[in-house]
Amino acid sequence: MLEAMMLEDTAKRKLILFKLLTRFSDKEHSINFFENKLDYSYSRVVYLLELLQQDLTTLAHEKIEILHDSGVCYKQDMSYDRYYQYLITQSIPYQLLISILFYPTDDLTKFCEKNYHSKATVVRKSKLLSDYFKQFNIKMNTSQLTLYGDERVIRITLYTLIWLASQGTHLPKIPNNPIAYEDITKVISPYFPDSYSYSADKQITLILDIIYLRVLSGNVLTEKTTIDPYIPTSPIYAKIFFGDLISETNQLAAEAQYAAYLLIATPNFFRNNDHRLSLLGTYLDTHINSATKLFEEFCTLFGEKFMPNDFSWDDAPILFGNTANIIFSTAISEQPFPTLFHLINHSLYSKNEYYYQLLTHFKALFQKIAKRKNFAWLKNNIEQLSDTLAALLVPLYESFQANKVVRIALIAESNYLLIQPLTQFIEELPFVQLVAYEQNKFSSLDFIVATSSYLIPEECHLPSFVFRFSANNDEQYIGLYQAIKAVHNTKGVNPS
Repeated sequence: MLEAMMLEDTAKRKLILFKLLTRFSDKEHSINFFENKLDYSYSRVVYLLELLQQDLTTLAHEKIEILHDSGVCYKQDMSYDRYYQYLITQSIPYQLLISILFYPTDDLTKFCEKNYHSKATVVRKSKLLSDYFKQFNIKMNTSQLTLYGDERVIRITLYTLIWLASQGTHLPKIPNNPIAYEDITKVISPYFPDSYSYSADKQITLILDIIYLRVLSGNVLTEKTTIDPYIPTSPIYAKIFFGDLISETNQLAAEAQYAAYLLIATPNFFRNNDHRLSLLGTYLDTHINSATKLFEEFCTLFGEKFMPNDFSWDDAPILFGNTANIIFSTAISEQPFPTLFHLINHSLYSKNEYYYQLLTHFKALFQKIAKRKNFAWLKNNIEQLSDTLAALLVPLYESFQANKVVRIALIAESNYLLIQPLTQFIEELPFVQLVAYEQNKFSSLDFIVATSSYLIPEECHLPSFVFRFSANNDEQYIGLYQAIKAVHNTKGVNPS
């Protein structure tokens, strides 16, 4: 989704061609070779190769040649990921995000002068970004390069997009930067156990920069949310962070509360003995609000409907904490907000029947709750909330399903050299059991793998896959995995 929003068609084509170049970098190829691989015209391939040469020369700080008199050759010394991020960060939508955050006094005219773009080009290429903001009730005034909406959501949106595009690297420097990053990390470390890791340090730095720059440009929070997060709020620490930027008591309290909210805004539990679990337990014992009610009702439904009778959330503390963060962050904001999870491709769940079972039941629960007094806000959050929770809990649900192992019989030639690689591939699948085939006995089997369609008994009506040793093995292994996984996804499914 990020790629679709940030990159124009030419950039996407360059990425596709670059991937091919790195794949076939072992030797020289003709332009026609890439023309046939891509189904592009000859002239388009040449044009894209010329653009690639320019980009790679810029990145490498030395002349890079791909087009040669004898053909096309690129000795790979730059990763696909690095080139991908280069294109993303060079895109107009990303440049707009950086301008809005770091240069809030610049309008469209100034932006175009700095970046050598025409206004018409910027407006056209920023439409998808503008539409993305609208999903979260944020309006982008392109002429003034200003964002209007809930300031809490604006900050999260800026963080999500900038982080996913650049991981907070190569950003403009804040003039006379007063932020004491180390001191703040020390304060929040009890509530963010991974705060000293390399990636977390970069995350903290980026969100602190965003908060500081937004407040510096006059976008200050003025009111607290109705519900407090379960992480303690400290206006004293907020005062240390903001210094003379904020003196008004209500604004300082709102910013302090928001800082605590950010610590629960993502499912960031990774350890069974996380100190925050005790804070969460105390909060649940002492607070009654829409967040605690929704959380407790959801946990009860999941435990009773999808788990064994002896299931206890105490045995799944990481999932318990992450479920709380997902539900609490939504209940506190009472409106949709962007997440990294929903900006990336998580299609691996698309063929998992257990995921769809959870998704369906979670939606039904939230639709019912949304009709109650004080829960109307839930209506606009049902889809994202249900999807996130289903993705979180499907591995646990799946692990408790009865008869979830796919029992496979292999019918093949009696030749160890031929069969052993295929047998090893099947046995290494964690959800598979390879069993001996007894003639005409199919009741204990779920799937047949044969090396010829002639070896599958006519009276057998089980799902099957023919693995021909004479065909392309790589493609067949992929097809075999997909066929077995399709059977696995339907095992133990309760149609109710």
